[in-house]
Amino acid sequence: MNRTFFETRRMPDLIAAFFDRLSRIERPVLTDISGGDRRDVAGADLADHLDRLAAMLRRKAGACRGDRVVAVFDNTLESALTLLAAMRHGMTLALQPVGTAPDDLKRLQARIDARAVINATRQGVSGATTIRLQDLATETPVKPATVPARTPFTITFTSGSTGVPKGIVHGAESFLTCAEAFNRQTGITGHDRFLNVMPMFYMAGIFNGILAPLAASAPVVIAEGFSTATAMRFWPTVATEAISALWLSPTMLSLVMRLDRTDKTVPPAMRRLFVGTGAMTAAAAEQFHRTYGLPPLQSYGLSELLYISVDRAEAPNFGTVGYPLDDVVLTCGAEDPLSIASPHAFLGYLVDGALQPHDGPFLTSDLAQVSESGALYVLGRADDIILRGGVNVNPVDLETALAPVMGGRPFCVIGQRDATLGQKVVLVTEGPGLVPAAFSEAQRVIRDHPGRAQLDAAAHVEKLPVGPTGKIRRAALRAMLAGGGA
Repeated sequence: MNRTFFETRRMPDLIAAFFDRLSRIERPVLTDISGGDRRDVAGADLADHLDRLAAMLRRKAGACRGDRVVAVFDNTLESALTLLAAMRHGMTLALQPVGTAPDDLKRLQARIDARAVINATRQGVSGATTIRLQDLATETPVKPATVPARTPFTITFTSGSTGVPKGIVHGAESFLTCAEAFNRQTGITGHDRFLNVMPMFYMAGIFNGILAPLAASAPVVIAEGFSTATAMRFWPTVATEAISALWLSPTMLSLVMRLDRTDKTVPPAMRRLFVGTGAMTAAAAEQFHRTYGLPPLQSYGLSELLYISVDRAEAPNFGTVGYPLDDVVLTCGAEDPLSIASPHAFLGYLVDGALQPHDGPFLTSDLAQVSESGALYVLGRADDIILRGGVNVNPVDLETALAPVMGGRPFCVIGQRDATLGQKVVLVTEGPGLVPAAFSEAQRVIRDHPGRAQLDAAAHVEKLPVGPTGKIRRAALRAMLAGGGA
């Protein structure tokens, strides 16, 4: 890909232009309904709030442009404002979830040489500077200086499913240019209104739920992080808030469907339902589309590269993760992991407190193929493939086949070491173990499925290990069973 494209799309005036567009909006661009009181900030007032917040961080935490800060986030207006203030004033946020132990926060602060720990949640955090909206009025705003291109903006951490968690460092430009490409491809505009239920200490919560909508001048309603309670009142909330677009994970969407006690009618304003952070089967997508009349648009992205692809609302291609964004180049082979060149790539990994720069295409762990129409199929992770008796078994393929007979019960297929086969194929369920008849039926389904796979054993755990959006962490599950956690 032309290197000039990368450089010209990372101009520092992207940040200034982003806030200038928002400043022209008189209506609220951020509304918080996550607590007892409804709170909002208009676009015209946003810069003043952010400049006062920057003054507070300087006065209370000693944090200025170029400093790293450990930021404890939850789904609050304060978290959104802190995120935007850091972008506007050139600070770097290392995001951590609410509930992180104070000792862990201190260790992270020391490890990355952060100036301070700040708390943008409703809970108290020992040793942290707490951000409260009501305290900003007494601060004298500080005007932002130009933020140089490639200034680190966020540090998010992988789940550690493939080893020690890595700090992934992004500049603001990657978020803003990727959001522009995504909004252009999906038709998102300032006439839309987003609901954010994704966890805001996580990439999907800050990018999908805050930065990308605001890049289109679309207002955001911040609700509490997704839970069973959220699912039970999901569609009434969407209707009341006149929401037109939102993001869910496949696990979240499944729970919404199971707990929906309405007449299965999508509120009239709703026009875009994006699904990300995990794989959604074609059958599940088709069922939702038949039931609600709205296609769930599967997407694909990586913490390192942000959005890669998204499906088309006008002609959805269920079972795929849609079509690549402009200027994203995919390279994949029959057995080789997917390689991606993207103009929205991260700056690099944080290693021992220092940035280890990244450049060039990014090699994923995903197996993929591209159809003649250009749609991307993600077939699963190369490191999740089970080698059973010399035959490669894709667990995602088996899970798709098993879903209709599992009755909505959480389950996962993994490989375990076996002296004879090399690896055996194990069906792991949550809660009580499968009765023999149920396991026999599952074995029959797999025997009848194309290919040479077989289910060798069943196991069960009290709770499947999942990430922030409900995605099962296979590596953690394998370790749990290897350690006798069944």
